[in-house]
This record gives sequence, C-alpha cells and structure tokens, in this order.
Amino acid sequence: MERRNVILFLILSLFIARIIIVTLKINDSYGKLLLIGALAVYGVQFATNILMVIGLFPLTGISLPFISYGLMPILLNAVLIGIVLSVYRRKDLIIYRKY
Repeated sequence: MERRNVILFLILSLFIARIIIVTLKINDSYGKLLLIGALAVYGVQFATNILMVIGLFPLTGISLPFISYGLMPILLNAVLIGIVLSVYRRKDLIIYRKY
C-alpha cells in the first residue's frame, strides 16, 4: 500500500515539474502567465492535499488532482492541462507585427 502512494506522489509531482519546464521555454508573456496560473492552481491543490494527509493542514474539501469522484475537480484539472499543452504547442509561432 505504501509503495502505491509513493508512485502516485511521484507521478503527480512530475506534472508540476513538467509545467515548470514548459514555463521556462515559453517566450510569450501571456502564455507564461497562463502557465503560472495553471501551476498555482494545480500546485495548491496538490500541496494542500499532501499536507492534509500528513497531518500538517486541517482537513478541507480540496481533492487530490485527477484522483477524485467529483466532476468539477476532474474537469478543472483537465482544462488546466489542456491550457498547458495548448501554450506549449504554440511556443514556436512567430508573429510579425507592423508598427
């Protein structure tokens, strides 16, 4: 049982690490802000749930990202990952502006 918890923790931590890596590769300021916002929402959910399990935070209704029974938390996390993937996909587009 303990091994599964560690594996789940590592997999969910890799999402955070990957979002940070993608954020460093983006040059567009708006895209960076979107990724930082997604990282904040995902990171707060993750950290709060882990701290609740350890016993350092009071118990609240925040679920572990991608591991919940409700529709809205899963939908929110799917939208966040979709935003991250969309921004990363368009990172190499060059926009020519006429001044």
